[in-house]
Amino acid sequence: MTKARVLHPCLDENGNPVVLEHPSTSTDAASWLDATDAAVASRSDAPPLPTTLNGLAFNPHFLATPDERPEPWLRLAPNIVADEPDFVMPPGYRATSGCVVIEPDRRVWVVYPSNQFGGVVCTFPKGRLEPILSLAQNAAKETWEESGLYVEPTHFLCDIVRTHVVTRFYCARRLDGSPALAGWESQAVGLAPFEKLSEIINREYDRRVLAYLEAFLQAHFD
Repeated sequence: MTKARVLHPCLDENGNPVVLEHPSTSTDAASWLDATDAAVASRSDAPPLPTTLNGLAFNPHFLATPDERPEPWLRLAPNIVADEPDFVMPPGYRATSGCVVIEPDRRVWVVYPSNQFGGVVCTFPKGRLEPILSLAQNAAKETWEESGLYVEPTHFLCDIVRTHVVTRFYCARRLDGSPALAGWESQAVGLAPFEKLSEIINREYDRRVLAYLEAFLQAHFD
């Protein structure tokens, strides 16, 4: 018997269907409400999301559909965050930016790229800098596209340098949206305690973020 194709509910940037070769599976409803547990919302099933999380409702109607145009983010996100240092990029490198979104219960949002693109199983939302956006605006845009969450970058976290790329990460807080709105680049969106991030994030350059994140959590949440 031929296995049925599993499609992402969103089309890709060229309007083509996205076949998920190894779809993620959503965790149960209790996982979202337990601050010690990791939760996953798959885009290929019906995740049992709670109505609210940490006092803030999930909004499956926010912005209706992911919008990849950069222009709206000039007004939807801050141009810069307080005490943000200058961005230093070596010649020949390109800039990317992203967000580490933290819930009041200290859990952190992550994304699972569709079909483990580039060998990445789990990561923080991030993407190439749009020329008309600031790094903070771009980080918010990429987070929305990949996680379905509308966030506010609030603090500079770190700059991670890898081969020909420098990524600026911000700590951010969730304002609106829902993981049920994640675009085609993510086959699932997750929420995990800091202590479990090293188990699910598989790339070394993403793991470099964890030391900075641990220091931030100790300073702002402990």
